[in-house]
Amino acid sequence: MVKFYHSEFLWFWSLIILAILALIYNRIQHRKSLQQYAGIELSQKLLEGYRPGLRRLKNNLWLVGLVFLGIALLGPAVGQKLTEVKRRGQDIIIALDTSISMKAEDVKPNRLERAKFELNRFIDGLMGDRIGIVAFAGTSYLQCPLTLDYSAAKLFLDACDTGIIGTQGTAIADAISTSLKAFKSGEKKHKVIILISDGEDHEGDINQIAKQAAEEGVVIYAVGIGSLTGAPIPLRNITTGEVEFKKDRAGHIVMTALEEETMQKIAALTGGKYYNLSANKDAFQKIAHEISGMDKKNLQSHEYTDYQQRYQIFLLIGLVLLTTEILIPEKRNSASRETNS
Repeated sequence: MVKFYHSEFLWFWSLIILAILALIYNRIQHRKSLQQYAGIELSQKLLEGYRPGLRRLKNNLWLVGLVFLGIALLGPAVGQKLTEVKRRGQDIIIALDTSISMKAEDVKPNRLERAKFELNRFIDGLMGDRIGIVAFAGTSYLQCPLTLDYSAAKLFLDACDTGIIGTQGTAIADAISTSLKAFKSGEKKHKVIILISDGEDHEGDINQIAKQAAEEGVVIYAVGIGSLTGAPIPLRNITTGEVEFKKDRAGHIVMTALEEETMQKIAALTGGKYYNLSANKDAFQKIAHEISGMDKKNLQSHEYTDYQQRYQIFLLIGLVLLTTEILIPEKRNSASRETNS
């Protein structure tokens, strides 16, 4: 089985095809032009000493050499290499608030998009930890199970939006409960929840679920996002397409503000820390540093096959063919013609 590491250079093959077509066209046109303007007898004298067989050989060597260079440029890899991979780290569940209040723009571009941006950077910095995602609003569900595939986790994260959960609200207790079930481990350590929310309109028994998390050895880091003074919630009118602000039944614009007390309490009960993202721009970097200092466990140990680069072979053959093409003369030298005569 062959794999190509640099498929972005496939455009080079269009040049090879064009070169082949140009060579064929040039060969035909050259012969026609010579016979048309010089005549058959004169053209034969002009071509005295010319060896058409060698000319074709030179052209073929040039084209084949170009093909081998094109293959080398694609970075072919063949064969198999057995490698053992071991990873040590924590199990981390990201519990992300996707309630409609996360559309508020007191954090640019808005609360949810800023949270996703910071989380993408956080995932990029992971070095072996498993990551999972729980999305929540008025209820919660496991968006991405624990995985070492960070690219897949980021795809699930990008899919998180305020419309992903129909039931509105901020069910933090339910989100923590769903996160605890996602760990699927009886160990009372190596488990972390990163809770990102504006903390508003929380539902459920926060104290009870936080204590349960602490008993199961889960550390919760809470990140509050939003301003303490509050901001309106922009909504797009389905009929007109215009952006309006959410209003209550009395017609007043609804203001949503960050409520820190609940988030602080959750973090304190589980031995974690609370960060206000507006006041701590590097909140996720600090959390990553805290997690990196924790005792780690073996999360996965498996063997997989890898490919070995073989572009050197094609490169060498291509260079040899092109060099040979240059060294082959198209005509017999004068000494050779005189001897033959």
